[in-house]
Amino acid sequence: MTTTLLSPTPRSAAAPNATARRRGLLTLDIVRDEAGFHALQPFWDNLVDQMATRSPFLRWDWLSLWWDECRKEAQLVVAVLRDAEGVPHAIAPLMLASEPDPARKHLVTLSFLAGFGDAQGERLDLIVPAGQEDELTPQLCGVFKLLRHECDNVRLNHLPEESPNARHLLAVLQAAYSHAGVLNRQASRLIRLPASWEDFEARHNSKWRNVLRRRRRAFTTEHAGIATHAGVRVSIPEAMKEFRVLHAMQWPAGVSSFTTDASWRFHQRLAARWLPTQRAWMPMLEADGKVIAALYGFVERDEFFQFQTGWERSLAKISPGKLVMRWAIDCSIQRGLRVYDMLPSDYEYKRQWCDGVRWLLDLEAFNPISWRAAAFRTLRAMRRWFPRSTVAEPSNEVQEEHEPALCPAA
Repeated sequence: MTTTLLSPTPRSAAAPNATARRRGLLTLDIVRDEAGFHALQPFWDNLVDQMATRSPFLRWDWLSLWWDECRKEAQLVVAVLRDAEGVPHAIAPLMLASEPDPARKHLVTLSFLAGFGDAQGERLDLIVPAGQEDELTPQLCGVFKLLRHECDNVRLNHLPEESPNARHLLAVLQAAYSHAGVLNRQASRLIRLPASWEDFEARHNSKWRNVLRRRRRAFTTEHAGIATHAGVRVSIPEAMKEFRVLHAMQWPAGVSSFTTDASWRFHQRLAARWLPTQRAWMPMLEADGKVIAALYGFVERDEFFQFQTGWERSLAKISPGKLVMRWAIDCSIQRGLRVYDMLPSDYEYKRQWCDGVRWLLDLEAFNPISWRAAAFRTLRAMRRWFPRSTVAEPSNEVQEEHEPALCPAA
């Protein structure tokens, strides 16, 4: 089922814009059923390719598999700007759902698709072609006004601060909702990749270089170490099984969302699609005839996104977590990538390895006529007077790549 609203081109963009003249009148549809959602597949990735802030977490495979495996009670409300022939020109991948946070589970939240829960995405955004945001994004944001009566609040997690859509999203939330603003601002540390590993090493002090070299020598000479990739010496399904075991060594049971049943089904299916095409990578280390470390991440444009790691705890003295990260960075350099993004969470090792940072925003707003929203805001204000608990932390060797060091604000 879809809801349709006519969306004329704004006056500020109407006159000289040749693209707008060719496109003509656009309509805003809200896709609410799976048939309508899957009908967008032929257009989806082409629009993502044109974005200023495109990421693997906005790809059709990620969001459609997330919907298959992780949606629970969520409802689709995907907004689409279409031309007269029905061709999509911009998409807002949205859902109505209840967050797993106990404090928010009674709220109906309007959020990005895959914006929370199992296998949640990072660097989420509206899918609008670069250079057309000022024209198309205000029209696309009409969906937030249309859906206000269906939600208690809006929570848009992991929006890149540099996104051209950010100011338009804030503007519509401030106009149509109450108490709109930035709830969390998280650092996403990155490496601006040089031409060679030697150039990267030269950025660090002699102690850092010598320790890493010494551990690499121990790996190769004392343990017959081999650097490889999933699908080369170990099949992709077997590599995923090994990775799950190694990853679980870093976290107490129930802490990492990566190994929940729904998340694991999602990543098995995603890896089966993306590892053979190298949209996903899994650099691995073998020692003494077995896999001792692996790193799982994604390639988008000229960037690599480090998502999760796992390593053998009994070999902590040679730092397999750091060694597999070294291998992943070297592979990224050899492929000619420009950026190695470690994604959110601000652990000390990321500060040591990285030389740049981008910021991700969580936007929040509340329905001014929702009693549940009013009750939540009152209880949250009271709760903030009391100390907050922290998340259990893994080993310091290389901490979990994708679990927050501290809980973000609720």
